[in-house]
Amino acid sequence: MKKLKSYLLTVLLLNVTSWVSASSLFPRVNTSEGENLERAETYKVRDPFYALDDPSVNRATSEHFQIIWGNGDTTGTVNSAFVQGNLKNLETIRSFYIDVIGLGDIGDTRNPSLSGPYKSNVYIALTGLDKVNDGWAYVFTDGDGCAYQVMMPGAMRVDPPSWVVPHELAHAFVFHNRGIVPFVWGESVANYLRNEYLYSDYYKYGETVYGPASDFFPAFLLNPQSHFPSGKNWYDIWLIFSYISENPDNIAGLGHQALVNIITYKQERPTFFATISEVTGVSIKDILGGLSRRLVTMDFKAKKYYLEHLDSFLKVPGHSSDVYTTLQSGSDGWMVVPNNRAPQQAGHNIVPLGVYRGKTSITVNFQGTSTVPGADWRVSIVTVTSNRSSRYSSMWNNGPNTMNLQGDEKAIYLVVIATPSNMVFLDLEENGNTFPYKIQVTTQ
Repeated sequence: MKKLKSYLLTVLLLNVTSWVSASSLFPRVNTSEGENLERAETYKVRDPFYALDDPSVNRATSEHFQIIWGNGDTTGTVNSAFVQGNLKNLETIRSFYIDVIGLGDIGDTRNPSLSGPYKSNVYIALTGLDKVNDGWAYVFTDGDGCAYQVMMPGAMRVDPPSWVVPHELAHAFVFHNRGIVPFVWGESVANYLRNEYLYSDYYKYGETVYGPASDFFPAFLLNPQSHFPSGKNWYDIWLIFSYISENPDNIAGLGHQALVNIITYKQERPTFFATISEVTGVSIKDILGGLSRRLVTMDFKAKKYYLEHLDSFLKVPGHSSDVYTTLQSGSDGWMVVPNNRAPQQAGHNIVPLGVYRGKTSITVNFQGTSTVPGADWRVSIVTVTSNRSSRYSSMWNNGPNTMNLQGDEKAIYLVVIATPSNMVFLDLEENGNTFPYKIQVTTQ
């Protein structure tokens, strides 16, 4: 078995290719010089790369942040309004992550000789800073154990602001909260935190409120049978954290605080799936099963926004055949999942079963056909009404299960997710085992 390589998120250079979309924030502090000075000086200024009186760099501060840029802006966009707007945006995002999410501060340093708290540094790339590497947007840590951000001006739009800033700041928060989040999960954790901010009324600028809004997860839907996190979906699997936090199935042990406890958990486990189960006391099989079946109608708190994205997404040629899995007819009356669509670990299939008008019940006989030791699945029948509400059967993993029909169903699906008993660590480009199955469908 491969040894799990866990990294604190911001220890590695993360060249983020997140697309930029409209959003913004309302400032929570006044960054004008001389105003609220005593409070602002509570957080000290430090810079591990440039002397504080170095004339080759420029600085501007708010209560908790310092933005640093050079004298060689190649974009022609970095001016006082740009910098002050970003300081205000950073303060508001910080307030959300602390006051709403419940994460701890990011002003600490791991150098015992330094006494903080310190303002968090943000360096603007493409402005002539020769001591930091230019990059679209990334988070790294300096020699004193403080996270710092580097972003190009294009990643720092003020109004409506870029979505890159809350993503990168989320990395800094996870690092300073000292939880052990494996590298392969880091981008989805950051995207989850960003989406919570987008869905809130903190997502605004001036008098214009842009929230609630929501990102989407196309790579997760286009590669449903792939294990996650994988190189095909690792930015987009953040919906598992939404499921845990929202706890739509009212499972004891899940909820918002459980999610915070997962992100900040300081014990390394063989997989992050094991961490999730250990922190919550809930089987990862049940979490994955509950998550996957709600994808049919995007049955989460941001359902309205997810469905808007989904409707546009499915209009693209080829997307529907990727999202939904069509089973093959067998010679013995069973329908079989195609080999190239059999789910890998934590991968799922959404299988359209059709519409059975005039029927009062549907029974699905499920049989796993994998020979992998510990192979297992979570299976659920999902019915959808004309108003796109869902009803769910109980989850099971073998044999027949029956769901009563109410006569208003417009579509019926079977959702299958692979939940092997031995959840292993897989690298981003590794596939691992597949878990095929077959089914029989009868109605009355």
